[in-house]
Amino acid sequence: MKTFFTNLAYKFQRFMTGRYGIDKLWSALLIFYLISVIIANIVYRYSKISYIAFLLLSTAIFIFALFRVFSKNIEMRRSENESWLRFTGKIKKELTYQKDKWNQRKTHKFIKCRKCKKILRLPKHKGKINVTCPHCKNQFIINTGKKKEL
Repeated sequence: MKTFFTNLAYKFQRFMTGRYGIDKLWSALLIFYLISVIIANIVYRYSKISYIAFLLLSTAIFIFALFRVFSKNIEMRRSENESWLRFTGKIKKELTYQKDKWNQRKTHKFIKCRKCKKILRLPKHKGKINVTCPHCKNQFIINTGKKKEL
């Protein structure tokens, strides 16, 4: 029995040679598939047409995910995954920025440079300070709040 599964694994490895395989976009597609199946089952009580629409959508997502895994056009699948990673990277970067901004809200002030629109992080409660943008070297004066008395 052990040799049967070992041989089956080798056959599958040979079958997958030259094919794209699994990546981050595949994982995301499976999550979207599961979410659409769950929504279809929730909507089933209220509208049969909506149920069929969500079921068709979930089936299409699953078929596309399988197509990507078994595709031999590796360059195209790599480019699709790269686009997906760029898209999710922008979202993760923005969420990280908002989290950092929230965590540092008591000690720092975040402002945009008036010339290049880059975001600068300045210490709070230093009064009026002269700021030089590290990106465009623009200088301006900003009030960061009243100085704290010790």
